[in-house]
Amino acid sequence: MAISLGALFVVNGLNKIPADPIHKGLLTFLGRRQEVVLKEGWNFFPLRPFVFDFILIKTEKVSDEIPRQEVRTPDRALVTMTSSVTWTPGIAEEPSSYLMYLNCGGEVGVKKIMRNVIEDRIKTWASSNKEGPANWEEAQSLRDSAHAVLAKALLGTVLPDVTVKGKRSPIPTSTWMRFFDKPQSEPAVYDIKHSEWVSKDPDGKANWDGLMAIFNAYSDAEKEELEKQIEKRRQDIKNLREGTANFGHPSLGITIHQFTVNELMVGGSVAEAADKAEKERNEQEADITELKNVSDRIAELRERHKEMSIEEAIRLVQTERGKVNKSVIEVIGASTGLGKDVLAAFKQGK
Repeated sequence: MAISLGALFVVNGLNKIPADPIHKGLLTFLGRRQEVVLKEGWNFFPLRPFVFDFILIKTEKVSDEIPRQEVRTPDRALVTMTSSVTWTPGIAEEPSSYLMYLNCGGEVGVKKIMRNVIEDRIKTWASSNKEGPANWEEAQSLRDSAHAVLAKALLGTVLPDVTVKGKRSPIPTSTWMRFFDKPQSEPAVYDIKHSEWVSKDPDGKANWDGLMAIFNAYSDAEKEELEKQIEKRRQDIKNLREGTANFGHPSLGITIHQFTVNELMVGGSVAEAADKAEKERNEQEADITELKNVSDRIAELRERHKEMSIEEAIRLVQTERGKVNKSVIEVIGASTGLGKDVLAAFKQGK
């Protein structure tokens, strides 16, 4: 009898935490969760489930695609953005993080919280007159900046603030990052609004002379420290993009490995107008290229045949291009159309 009870005691208490997929177990004592994390494999839980037990937590990577979100820039243009984040439950060497993870609702709850944070921050970024774009054109060019701003919103204090002289820098990190870019990025519209940072050349082009003067006023040690902080932030964002990061998020009880802005596109009537303008620019560039090719061919013919007139060269080139039938004797197009343009361009070049 004693042997049977002993065997039952052992069999009942011996339990396996699965390794495929990867799990961890959070120990419970008298129904209360403990800050004790058990690895995969066989574990013994005396008098389970009344005294000791465990809660299974799947700890494989979770990839979450944030739904496409439509926001408006200050010029009321419609911009769509998608992003994704990859994370695992728990933080290394922090057993309490698994408790926090469960308190947040596990995988479902953490996904909901992160989506709310990211979606809210996207709206703020798009309409912001500080970190965000001034218009739809700048929104497209500030994708890297959007990524950095959203990463900071997602990670919070995990990414420390950039400081100068022991205090948080009054100049936004996104501005410093543009300033320290190699090659240096042009000032954004928000930067230009601050004449103490950005000046304009006589031709109207913005430059960083103001911010450079502020930076040069720092001591060598302060300059070095500031550059190190910006480079650290840049590397952190790079690691997040590439999926090599390991940022513990205490308030969610997870470790974030990757965050990317997958798409940032302009939509609605603005996109249609932009596409139309781009098509017109391409057509104009094609016309200019064609005109130059024709002009070069005429010049080549006249160089090889000194006695040939401009009109004759135009007729020959137009014939080569299939614009004029070979049987036509009169110069077609010398007074109108492309021939007129070529003739004028050639005479101007002379």
